[in-house]
Amino acid sequence: MLFRHATGLWLRVFCLSIIMIGLMVADHHYRYVNNVRKVLSVALIPLQYTLDAPVEVINWLKVSAAAQHRLATENLQLKQQLLLMQVSLQQLINMQQENGQLRALLKSSSRINGQFQEAKALAMNLEGPSAEVVLNKGSRGGVLIGQVVIDVSGVMGQIIDLTPFTSRLMLISDPRSGVPVEDDRSRFQAIVVGAGTNRPLSLIHAAETADVKVGDLLITSGLGARYPEGYPVGRVLRITKMQGEPFMSIEVEPSALLEQSRRVLIVSHYRDDDSEKMLYKTATKPMIKGPAL
Repeated sequence: MLFRHATGLWLRVFCLSIIMIGLMVADHHYRYVNNVRKVLSVALIPLQYTLDAPVEVINWLKVSAAAQHRLATENLQLKQQLLLMQVSLQQLINMQQENGQLRALLKSSSRINGQFQEAKALAMNLEGPSAEVVLNKGSRGGVLIGQVVIDVSGVMGQIIDLTPFTSRLMLISDPRSGVPVEDDRSRFQAIVVGAGTNRPLSLIHAAETADVKVGDLLITSGLGARYPEGYPVGRVLRITKMQGEPFMSIEVEPSALLEQSRRVLIVSHYRDDDSEKMLYKTATKPMIKGPAL
């Protein structure tokens, strides 16, 4: 039984070998198998695409993730560069503005009758009725209480307190401030007082017969030896005649940019005569010493 089984197996192997040899010879001479191979290759194309699709998707996802990461990194770098450029541009604008203020101050200084020094605003106290500014020059820089401070447009106020390295400026808009002025057109003289931050100044003691018109420029009169003569203080903004009242209500717009100027000039306006220098020194003490900032 075993011999029969082995004989049949070898017979099948021999027959298959003969068939394979025959097919190889036929393929070599007649290319039959090649045609079958082509047909099978065409039939297997969809299967190959199907099997290759996941690999392509994975490769595409890898490339897309890398590209997205690169774009995100470049976008972050561009944002940082843009921020740096904006900061640099703002610094340039600030420098141009500061240079413009310095040029304007230099031009204003040529009209000052006396000595002066440039100062910079460090802080402001504009809360409530007070209107004060801290400057970066103090007694070590030669600043004295009572000296007048101006900007490119007009009078800002008067020094009322000192430290070795800073000084405190009371603006003319402070209710404690009073500046003797005269009308540049009619030479009418009166006093301008402050009414608080962001409010017009008031020209007081102006009777109904006073020669004052809207638009008139008011300059320091020099009376009282507190403010030197001839500096712009403001322009008449509005005149109201109150029935039954002896004086008119006159509002004045300050010439100086009180809450905006950062560069100012501290004026030392002494005359030639020594006695007048001493008079000016004693007279320029502030009327009221305000609280420290």
